[in-house]
Amino acid sequence: MSTRTPPRSLFRGLVDDAAVFPPGNAPVARAWEEHLRLRREGYADLLGPLLVGTGHAAGLAQVAGEEQDGAPVAVAVVCRPGTPVEELLSAVARLRVVAAVRVVSVETALDPAGSWRRALDLEVPVAVEVGPDPGGMPRALDALAAATGPAGRVLAKLRTQATPQQPVPAPSELAAFLVGADARDLPVKLTGGLHHAVARGTAGGAPPERHGVLNVLVAVARLMDGADEEALVEALRIEDADRLVGALTSEDAAPDEAAVTRLRHRFRSFGCCGVTDPLDELAALGVLTR
Repeated sequence: MSTRTPPRSLFRGLVDDAAVFPPGNAPVARAWEEHLRLRREGYADLLGPLLVGTGHAAGLAQVAGEEQDGAPVAVAVVCRPGTPVEELLSAVARLRVVAAVRVVSVETALDPAGSWRRALDLEVPVAVEVGPDPGGMPRALDALAAATGPAGRVLAKLRTQATPQQPVPAPSELAAFLVGADARDLPVKLTGGLHHAVARGTAGGAPPERHGVLNVLVAVARLMDGADEEALVEALRIEDADRLVGALTSEDAAPDEAAVTRLRHRFRSFGCCGVTDPLDELAALGVLTR
């Protein structure tokens, strides 16, 4: 079978640096220095912004304030579920006066009062986390789609790792999220749990052990080709790396630049505390050049 490597643009800016979040929990100073190092190395173009929580803003302002040279570093400020949106607004204001930092986006969570909409006043993209519950997801996505602001300003965000409140979303739940966001023309972001290229433990009715980055890319590629939700579920359950690689490299399936643009318009990025882990695995599988 004839194969070709997917365009590098498929992975450009795909992995947001979540080093300060669990399970990595890197101190802000170390995360900042490591992020600067990564931006000088071979994966630089594949990195998204450095993610920092609202509580990290003061520490980052102090560390980054010592930087004098080079272009400002892209940073996204994350307001975790249950944190008042006022803390997000305050953190962004603190970082916007730091010359070495450029706040490029913010992340918050859907709340019943709709206070997340105040983040739209920041005039940067706002990723809003929704839950995987199939019963509530349509209403949550409707709320995001109805938000005022420029097209593409609001992204739908889903957590793909287990939390104390819920297990890893099932392939059917992740597929429903992707299909629902696409139906409402919402870009999506994923966070947590995508440390590996290939899914594991996805068979049967139990919650999967993990989702895979390559699985998500194949699923979204199918979605952009008009596949139904069942086809996305099937892609998210594949644990055969060769089969997944073939879906992105075979001559009749490998995406061209136009297909990549459509795919990445929908799937913007995912957060990972060990940004090189999934990239190294993708490189080892031959779908990404180092």
